[in-house]
Amino acid sequence: RLQGFLAAGGNGFFMLDPFLRTGLEPVLRQYGIVVEDDIVIDESSHFWADPSSPAVTEYNYHLISQDLPLTFCPGVRSFTPTSQRIPRTDGIPLANSSKQSFGETDPKRARFDEGKDLPGPLTLMVVAIRRPIPEGDTPLPAPEADRTADRKSTDPLVPVTGRSRIAVVGDSDFATNSFFHIMGNGKLFLNTVNYLASKENLIGLEPRSLDPPRVNLTNRQMKGTFFLAVILIPALLAAVGFAV
Repeated sequence: RLQGFLAAGGNGFFMLDPFLRTGLEPVLRQYGIVVEDDIVIDESSHFWADPSSPAVTEYNYHLISQDLPLTFCPGVRSFTPTSQRIPRTDGIPLANSSKQSFGETDPKRARFDEGKDLPGPLTLMVVAIRRPIPEGDTPLPAPEADRTADRKSTDPLVPVTGRSRIAVVGDSDFATNSFFHIMGNGKLFLNTVNYLASKENLIGLEPRSLDPPRVNLTNRQMKGTFFLAVILIPALLAAVGFAV
């Protein structure tokens, strides 16, 4: 049903949490997106003191990311492109983790093992467009399976007759009530919905919030603030006093 809906020109927003087999992996491979079976650990840029909550400060250019502040995902999986480009599809990796991050494939530990885990930077959110595919072209990628698939898809091919948009993010918790009003998480969710609804003029016009303003810092920003306020400035004042 989802394949038929997308093939007829419908749009979709997929939020897939880590280490969950959803059955949607073959659908996303038709857009050139491989869902990795991992959780992203980012020691360099994360929310507060949780390395499994990567914080994103820079985005690739897109309507969704226009004037978007820092966002974070409390537990997120990564995505990679298929080995062969899918005809008439265009994908944009919207949000990436830092170069010091890695994709942990074992849910029982958080240590980078070369050859098993994925090195950073890693793609956390993808936006893809698929145009109608003429008869004779296949909408599916090459038959090799991705890292999460233990068998090849046996779903029948659905003729692609309409232009569709999808957005895929490796976490659903970022949009819950607990994190919606923190930093740019709510704005990212609303921008994505407006883009998929073809209401680009509403992007950036989120409703007013009555929540008191607060400052949220990443781990790197907290360390920098601590070093500046507690160590550097007192040390400079001590040096000046000593010189006087």
